[in-house]
Amino acid sequence: MLEHIQGLFSNIRVIDFIDIGVIAVFIYMLLVWFEQARARFVMLGLFILGSIYTLARLFGLYLTTIVFQAFFAIFLIIVVIIFQDEFRRFFERLALWGLIRNKKRFTSFDKNVDMLTNALVDLSNKKIGALVVIKGKDYLGRHIEGGLPLGGLISQIMLEAIFNPLAPTHDGAVIIEEGRIIEFGCHLPLSMNIREIGHLGTRHAAALGLAERTDALCIVVSEERGTISVAENGKIRLLKDVAALRISLEDFYRKRFPQRRNILSELLTGHILEKLTALSLACGLWMVFGHTQDIIRRDFIIPIEYRNLASEWIIAEPKPKEATVALSGTESAFTLMDSKDLKISLDMSKVQEGNNEFLFSKDSIRQPPGISLVDITPEKVALEAYRIVNVSIPVEAAVSGRLPFGVSLVAIKIEPQVISIIAPSVLKTSLLKATTEDIDLRNINETRSLTVKLILPPQARFIDDKQQEAKVTIEVAKK
Repeated sequence: MLEHIQGLFSNIRVIDFIDIGVIAVFIYMLLVWFEQARARFVMLGLFILGSIYTLARLFGLYLTTIVFQAFFAIFLIIVVIIFQDEFRRFFERLALWGLIRNKKRFTSFDKNVDMLTNALVDLSNKKIGALVVIKGKDYLGRHIEGGLPLGGLISQIMLEAIFNPLAPTHDGAVIIEEGRIIEFGCHLPLSMNIREIGHLGTRHAAALGLAERTDALCIVVSEERGTISVAENGKIRLLKDVAALRISLEDFYRKRFPQRRNILSELLTGHILEKLTALSLACGLWMVFGHTQDIIRRDFIIPIEYRNLASEWIIAEPKPKEATVALSGTESAFTLMDSKDLKISLDMSKVQEGNNEFLFSKDSIRQPPGISLVDITPEKVALEAYRIVNVSIPVEAAVSGRLPFGVSLVAIKIEPQVISIIAPSVLKTSLLKATTEDIDLRNINETRSLTVKLILPPQARFIDDKQQEAKVTIEVAKK
């Protein structure tokens, strides 16, 4: 066991450290996300099922392993459906992160805390219901319905005017962002958490509903009792006094909009347990799946590509189109490799007229990382290459069948009578000719002109590879 561990660390590479680091960051993000109340039990269930699956593979329980593999494939879809709001929230944060990090930090919140505290306490003393939402970093537009834009600075008079029982929008919520009331009269999603809501009213359910979906701070003033409650991070709590309200507001602003952030200190001291767990899991996964000292060999049939062949050269058929390549490497290296990217390249820039032999070498095939070349079959290819030249050849009409009874052939005329083509220089141009497609004489009762395609001899082709045609006139006379 000790020798196996020593061999494990003696063969570790820099790329393996990067691999472990990426997986550790990903696991750390999942662990922080799973700290939420809704996902905590899912994490525990996943850990139990993963442990059972690992033990099943370790002890060779074939049926259990197959069933769990199928279950995990379906479970991924189930997780996406159950936590679609959380995934959407994560990607919204990711998309807005670049804008938020370059945005000027909102630091002048002391005045707003005083203003909000005084206004909410005054509403509480008068037993006027109110619902105030202070936007954090999450996007709120997807969760809010209705509402009227305002864009005014926060003031005690404005808040009291909005939540005046005689105002038509007093039942809605006020959205505050960076010291301004951006919308009022908004409708929020209601929470279904009966345990948290209890006997509380609709405003409390709306505040908790938005706090479950975003990082906003929702403050509720009860119309019946005059109490003040705060909903944040999926929890709602009743505040005892004015000091508690002020502390809640100050804590929210400091967390969401810190004036000074020591990023290095946060990285080193924040979520220590989660970081250690993520690093341990990443190392364990690498030792189980990512690292193996067993070298295996696999054979692949891959295509041969001929590159750097000048336009005035042509390769005679048949020419090899595939070769068998033997590669060696670890199982993980073969897993990362895409066999469709394997190609053997032959440099034809130094081709000579006539017979040519090309030897395959290690430079002929691009080797993926962690993969080495063992053998190529065949070791060499023999090719015939010819320089192509422009030649002029005659055109002949190809006819079949006999004319109908009572009709005699007078003449067959072709336009053009000569065409220019390109052909290998070794061919005897005196023997080359182009013929038309077959013309059946049995259906011709009178003089007729036909436009037909031309057919070239093997190894010859049209200039610019454009198909040429000829006009054939068959003159006949009645007997």
